[in-house]
Amino acid sequence: MKEIKYDLVLMGATGFTGKLVAEYLTQEYGVKNEQFVWAIAGRNKDKLINLKRYLEQYDAEAKNLPILIADSHDKRSLDDITSVSRVIISTVGPYLKYGKMLVESCAINGTDYCDLTGEVPFIRESIDSLDSMAKSNNCRIIHSCGFDAIPSDIGALKLQKESIEKFGQPCNEIKLYVRSMRGGFSGGTIESIINISSYINSRPDLSGLLSDPYALNPDGQLLGGPDGSSLRSVKWDKNMNLWTCPFIMSGVNTRVVRRSNALMGFLYGDNFKYSEAYSFSKGFSGFIKSLSMLIGIACLKLAISFRPSLWLLRTFFLPAPGNGPSKKNRESGHFKVVLVGSIANNKISVTVTGDRDPGYAATARMLTESALCMLLERKTIPDVSGVLTPAAGIGDILVSRLKDNGITFKIE
Repeated sequence: MKEIKYDLVLMGATGFTGKLVAEYLTQEYGVKNEQFVWAIAGRNKDKLINLKRYLEQYDAEAKNLPILIADSHDKRSLDDITSVSRVIISTVGPYLKYGKMLVESCAINGTDYCDLTGEVPFIRESIDSLDSMAKSNNCRIIHSCGFDAIPSDIGALKLQKESIEKFGQPCNEIKLYVRSMRGGFSGGTIESIINISSYINSRPDLSGLLSDPYALNPDGQLLGGPDGSSLRSVKWDKNMNLWTCPFIMSGVNTRVVRRSNALMGFLYGDNFKYSEAYSFSKGFSGFIKSLSMLIGIACLKLAISFRPSLWLLRTFFLPAPGNGPSKKNRESGHFKVVLVGSIANNKISVTVTGDRDPGYAATARMLTESALCMLLERKTIPDVSGVLTPAAGIGDILVSRLKDNGITFKIE
């Protein structure tokens, strides 16, 4: 039985998203509270001290917030923290570059862990190398607890539970439509996208991973199934009367949802289909918007594939790591996604909305509340361990915690 000093530790606290998580924890729960003891961690003591000073504007007790020093590539320093903690929140992306040793340390020391990664190769490596260890040590490793993939994964779970209750069986297909979204990119997010591309290029054996719809399914379930490749072009959706085009986050979201289905004993069915798309209004203007989005995504993917264009992007257009949208832009951001399920001649939907920038302010809330579910709702969440998903490892108890913080899941 390990000796616990900290209930919750935020790793990578001085990064752009880490700072938002620390800010949210301080504002919503305070530094001193009766529910849990938390700390901030990183490799630079001076930056952590400056973060404490910044947080004092929200809570004077921030001056007493514990700081822990650890390096992402120093196993001993990570073990010193994970061995005395209940739950770790990791914002140390790009995760392929900085996150591997930390998640391994959590699995070894039986410490619950959550992050906001959207890096499919990182999640796949985590599954392959740490799932058995996490099960043996009775801990939860839960990736993708931000905008990718909480609305998708928890939204699909809530919709399917409603379908089973209302119709006696799950929907055989769910489609997610991004109806509106306003937010910006941080330097860390851009670096993650670039890092995935370079990592795959350096690993020919993983060339098919990103195109495999079942890339994150458990061993033995990697191939086959009704889902094919993701949407690749502008398409008219006759069921919704909308123009659609590829959603840049669908590459991870769809695979997380399919893994959830497998981990939950195929609660959604053996032949369940799931897809995602940006959606725009009908008519010529909707078509042009869809086409413009498609071209923009294609140009970004092309630009990061070549060193000269990547250098130009980094030098003149992209925010540096540690930087991101301003507070004004984060607070004026929003999102609305609609998941539509089909069963026989019936349809059912869940609308997920957020009143902040999805990638940062809203993600900080989702990530924090996911961690607090693991910490404070242990008797309510599923009694499982291993490398999990938000739906399989936390469940829809997360919906009620998010509802009080501006993120809603509404059955329609």
